[in-house]
This record gives sequence, structure tokens and C-alpha cells, in this order.
Amino acid sequence: MVRHMARARTSPQQGSRPPLPPRGASAGSFEAPRRWAPWAILVGGAVVFQGALRYFFGQDDFAGLARASGVLPRMRGVWRYVSGQLYFDAMWRSAGLHAWVYHSASLAAHLGCALLLYHLLARRLSRPAALVGAIGFATHPALYTALYSISGIGEILACLFALATLRFAVAPRPWTWAAPAAFAVSLLAKESTLLLPVAMAIGFGLPPRERERVRRPALACALLAAAYAVEFLRSDVFRVRGGLPENAAYALAGPLDAGRNLLTYLGWTSNLFLPTVRGVGDAVDPLVFPWGVALGLIWLAGLLSPALRSRGWASAGFTWVLFLIPVLPLKSHTYHYYLYAPMTAAAWALGVAFDGLVSARLTPRAATAAAGVLAAALTLNGALLVHKIETVPFIVPDMRGDATVDRARIARHVYDALRGSPLPRGARLTFWSPALAASVRDAQRLSMERYWAANVRSALFDGVGVRVMFPQVDRVDFVERPPGRSADRVAVYQRSGALAVMTGAELDSLLAAHPIE
Repeated sequence: MVRHMARARTSPQQGSRPPLPPRGASAGSFEAPRRWAPWAILVGGAVVFQGALRYFFGQDDFAGLARASGVLPRMRGVWRYVSGQLYFDAMWRSAGLHAWVYHSASLAAHLGCALLLYHLLARRLSRPAALVGAIGFATHPALYTALYSISGIGEILACLFALATLRFAVAPRPWTWAAPAAFAVSLLAKESTLLLPVAMAIGFGLPPRERERVRRPALACALLAAAYAVEFLRSDVFRVRGGLPENAAYALAGPLDAGRNLLTYLGWTSNLFLPTVRGVGDAVDPLVFPWGVALGLIWLAGLLSPALRSRGWASAGFTWVLFLIPVLPLKSHTYHYYLYAPMTAAAWALGVAFDGLVSARLTPRAATAAAGVLAAALTLNGALLVHKIETVPFIVPDMRGDATVDRARIARHVYDALRGSPLPRGARLTFWSPALAASVRDAQRLSMERYWAANVRSALFDGVGVRVMFPQVDRVDFVERPPGRSADRVAVYQRSGALAVMTGAELDSLLAAHPIE
């Protein structure tokens, strides 16, 4: 099998056609997908994740907005400064509370990642295989939360600049030395790419002939990674050194917990099909453990194939693990969006499998046709599954099973309701739900209502979201019992976020006339 064809061609005689590339030719051998493959990737990613444009801010999104608007103190230190501070500074000044602009930026950055990945894969694999890998990444439903949550931009920017690092590393000088700068931005967006220099050293996404060229940029990136790790440990952002409770967000896991995390991430990577996905929660998921075991066995079996090994099968698997290492030890944080950077390695493995098992056995035109059909199937499957995740109800029809969408809808209802209510400067707003008072004598019902109340509170980031949306509000409180006549303004809310605003005296009079039983 011919691995790489010479780019120089002799001019064909007039009236004759240039010869077709040999059967099974690989990287760069058939140029037909060059024109339409990038468009297929853009359309595929946009079709699958365009639904995010409809949603408002929610939960952690308000933290970034609050730092940009001055409601909360600005970030200090280097930890996530690009994605947590600078990004929201720029977006707040240009877009304010227009959430669709933020979602559009996230989608554009995601599509940029997919195009960069395609370009890198095409340096080593055939273009049909590069298309399959890139569109597998662009449409994978496990990336849902990174796109639907505005605060997920950290994962996307970290990956975008990591891929840019790889591209600069093989560019002619002086562009080669832009690689460390891009890697620094990646680290400042999210620490998930900390081990990228190791991936560069084992040849992630690079043809063998180019590995020598990345040695010096990889060394410079390794020094940056070491400096960042030292600063991260010194600053102790998550207060790990002082000891964390077992149920704390960033509590460290033991070997068994890390193993369950690994099986969950493997399962989410391989179980991407509409008929087989049974749950969408962000937690260790035993239902996908068989999928994880199957994917691990497939990767091990692939190591026996010379065709796959020569295309980087082993490096793709190792890189997938390298990008997960920073989050595998987290006991209580097993999230889909942590797969964002690792999914580029999974996409590489998918492209390798297509190149070694399909393209090598078909004519170039047949391989291109097969890649096009597979790209269309992945796009359709991704669009249907993401729509299912987005719309599946949670216990009651007016709520959503996915917390990102549910809390964005709640925050939107609160925003619309408060926008129509006059709130004087310096107002103190107390949130209270009559359902809590009505269910005091029913322990089971009270527990559920407290969950709904906590859900509304989480959607508004403990009231910070209200202060971001309405700067005239000085203080926001959530209470279980009626706040009394002295309350300044009371937001009487439902579990969906719909509410009515009144003074404490007005609420007291209303309850006197219509007591809660």
C-alpha cells in the first residue's frame, strides 16, 4: 500500500486525464474531499449544537458575568484567567445580557476546533479518514454540556489553543515558536491540556517525519506546563492541601473511584447512539461500563494491527488518557464536558480506524463516498440525540432532565418577570415559594419542594445572577418561611422560575386573606 504520494506531477499530455491514485492510497492521495469536507464539518457541528442558541444564562455562567460586571471580585492569579475573566470581560462589554451571542461564540470556537483537527489529521491520514475523525468530534453528543453551558467555554478554548499549538509546532520558522504562546493561552483557559507536551512527544496527530520538528517546541511547552503546575499547587485553588470533606466538589478519589471514572468516560466516548443512550446525568454511570470495557478491548486489539499502529493508534489511546488524567482523581466531579479535549484523541483513533480498515481497501472515490455517508449518519444521530437530551422532561412536564437547560430556562423566567417589575435602587429582594410553606406537614413533599427551591437558587447562582441582571438590587436572600411585613421586596416564585414581586406588607395581607393550608 502506498502511504504517501509525491505531490509533484508530470504534466499530462493534452487531451489525456491524470492517472487516478493507486488503490488504498493514504495521506493527501485524493483531493476531492478538500473542497467540501470543511463545509461538511461546519454544517454537521452547527446542526447538532445550534439548539444552544435559544437558551439563557444559568448557574456558573453568572459567576463569569459577575466578575466582569463588578458584582463579584475579579479573579486573581493565573488559574483559568483567560476563560474565567478575560473572555467574560470582552463578551460583557460587547454583548451584555444577550446570551445568544455567548452561545454563538462557543459554537464558533467548537467549529474552529473541528476544522483545526481536520487539518491536523489530514497531514497523516487520507482526507476521507480525516473527515470522519473531525466530524466524529464535531457532532459527538458527549460534548453537549460544553456547548450548552456558556461557562463551558473554558474546555473549548483550552482545546482550540492546544490544537493551535500542534499546528504551530510543525509550521515553518518563526511560526514554530508561536506554539508555546498558544499553549500558555490553552493552560490559562483550562488546565485539562496540562499534559499536551507529552502528547506532542509521542506524536499526537503528527506524521513520523514531523516528530523531530516538534521536539524543541514540545520542550518549551513542557517547561510552561511545569511552571503552571507549580503555581497551581502553590496557590492551592481547590484547598486540597488543607483536606476536603469526602463529598466536596474537588475531593480526591481513591483507585476504585478513579477506575469507575475511567470506565464512565470510556463508556460515554463509545456510547453515542440514539437508541442506546439511557441517561444523560453528570455522575459515575454504571450503565455505560460495558461500553467502556468494550472500547478498551477494541483499543487493545487494534494494537495487533500493523495498519492501525503505523497510523498512530497507540498514540491516540495514550493521548486520550493524558487529557483525562487531571480529572480522573476527582471523587465527585464526573462530567461529560471533561471529555472535550480527550475527544480529539478519540477522533484521531476513529480516523485511524477508517483509514486502516476502510480507505485502504477501497478506491479513493469509494472511500470518499463512504466517509460522506458516515459523516451524514453521525450528524443525524448527533442532532437527534442532542435534541432528546435537551427536551427530555424531569419528573414534571414543565422541567427538563438536563440541568443546564433546566436552569437556563428558570433564569430566563426570573429575568422576564423581574424586568417587568419596578425595583428601586438599593432594593433587597427575598425569594420565597408558597409551596414550601404548604408542605411543612408532609415530609416527603417538603423534601421535594426543597429540591425545587434549591434548583431555582442554583440557577441564579445563589442570587448573584439576579444582581448581575438587575444592578439596582443590593441583596438577594432565599427563605423557606414568609419573610414578614418588614421585607423590602418579595419574589414569590414557582419551581419554573415564574414569579410575582410584591412588598412584605402586600404578601402579609395576601396570606391573611388566603391562608396556606
